[in-house]
Amino acid sequence: MKPLLLLLIPLCFLMMPANRGQCQTQKITDFTRDIAPILQERCVSCHNGEKARNGFVVLDRDAFLGFVEPGKTDASSMWTDYLIQASKEKQADSLVMPPDGPLKAAELALIRLWIEEGAEWPVADKPPTESATSFIRRVFLALGYFHPAMVHFPIALFVVGGFCSFLSYFLGARCQSTAFQCLVLAVLTSVMTVIMGWGFAEIKGYPAWNKMLSSNATHDEVNFFYHRWLGTLTALLGVVCVIAGLISRRNRSKSWNHGWRIGAILLAALVGLVGHQGGELVYGDIFEKAIERLLK
Repeated sequence: MKPLLLLLIPLCFLMMPANRGQCQTQKITDFTRDIAPILQERCVSCHNGEKARNGFVVLDRDAFLGFVEPGKTDASSMWTDYLIQASKEKQADSLVMPPDGPLKAAELALIRLWIEEGAEWPVADKPPTESATSFIRRVFLALGYFHPAMVHFPIALFVVGGFCSFLSYFLGARCQSTAFQCLVLAVLTSVMTVIMGWGFAEIKGYPAWNKMLSSNATHDEVNFFYHRWLGTLTALLGVVCVIAGLISRRNRSKSWNHGWRIGAILLAALVGLVGHQGGELVYGDIFEKAIERLLK
């Protein structure tokens, strides 16, 4: 027995360093489990798609790792220049990300540990492509591309409907009937256009619907924020006006009749504002350019 024990003891010592090495290489963090959800929740709303802020797509593996020095947080600009900066309330020119940051302590701790452990981002963990999403979602996004073309129909119909509604107070029932027909068609097309607009916003990388304006939002971001919500409000108010018009026709109510006609006039003004905001997003400040051209 003793000779056998003498042989086993050295073997145990030879095995121990190998086991230690295996323990040391075991990572605590995992990109898919720990880091990707943070980026998805806190960063994607601004840094995604064709209009990603500053052209930085956060889920682009190569782009993100370009700001990271694996194993060295102090040498990683993503960490030093953006993640651990003071909040904008304390330092107005802070580059902290996200703009309403910094991140929670637990999130920062995970990212720091991930960098120190080598910042491993498996190629297989790139963000899912649109082909991997559900059919309904792919249809929703595909229809988004038609928003810029479709939006002209409800704008024209709301304007004509509002104009005819105004004339109905002077020219009578014929203009009133035309106004109501235009209003119905405007509401139907505006609801479709609004749905397309939300898809188009996602394609272009604008912030999600539940993302409020940050304190350092750009002019385009402010413009888009109000364009999206005023456009949605226009469609909803249009539905209310159509319901009021149907009630007035059924009950022969003068108050309901005045209500939907005045609503149609106000909607024509509102859709003009919304349309101007959309034009600015595509063409820039058209009034400023027109004045500049006039004074040349």
